[in-house]
Amino acid sequence: MTDTSTDNQDNLTNISKILWDNRLKPDNSWKDNPKCSEIQQKLLLFNPNHPDNPEHIDKVIKCVIRGVRLTEEAINWYEPSIGDTQKRGDIDKIRGVQWRLVIAYSGFEITTKALMNNFERGKPLDIPNFIKMCSLPIYNPLDTPNPKKKENLDKWLAKDQDAIAEFLSVTAGDKKIIERWIIKANSISSWEEALKLAKALRNASAHGFLSAKKVQDWQLKPGLSTLADNLGEIMAAGLKKLI
Repeated sequence: MTDTSTDNQDNLTNISKILWDNRLKPDNSWKDNPKCSEIQQKLLLFNPNHPDNPEHIDKVIKCVIRGVRLTEEAINWYEPSIGDTQKRGDIDKIRGVQWRLVIAYSGFEITTKALMNNFERGKPLDIPNFIKMCSLPIYNPLDTPNPKKKENLDKWLAKDQDAIAEFLSVTAGDKKIIERWIIKANSISSWEEALKLAKALRNASAHGFLSAKKVQDWQLKPGLSTLADNLGEIMAAGLKKLI
């Protein structure tokens, strides 16, 4: 996994600060020219249809900032845990790791949709194109987990639970990438696959389809942690294009 510590000069916190200092500050200055037009020119890399008007640029920048703050808070949550502060056990820590990913993905989605000029509700993010625009290094593969109770995982992904999964916003694509990684034991070998898996596990966690106990039994905790860090790395690469 790429280094995501505070010593890494390309991490999200450092890149977002450079972007603010060199391009965005002071607050709301992006509404005026020449800065407004300069930012619009940078945004054209992600979508050639970004209009050159202050209202649009203001909307984009505010969404970018809001999303970055969410993801920063998530990836800098170094010992995540949810539960009784006096009695936090392994399950509480696993829940924390799950919600670290949920929060990181929420911020990622807000920021990337703004950069891609995708404000239409329900319209999916063009993941391959966004990854291409970010000029990321080669992805360091994410190894498959080693589930203790693989038979329970087969049942969890079985067709008789499709209706439940759909109700809980877990799509067929989500189930496919989860099955490929865990049951078929195929490592995640690209940024695009990492994003798809992050989305799938985020959906499964946020809507209650994937419990902390299942994460524990299937040894998913390291992968969840790595995927949250990956989201920060992708966002940092995207923000560098605006500097």
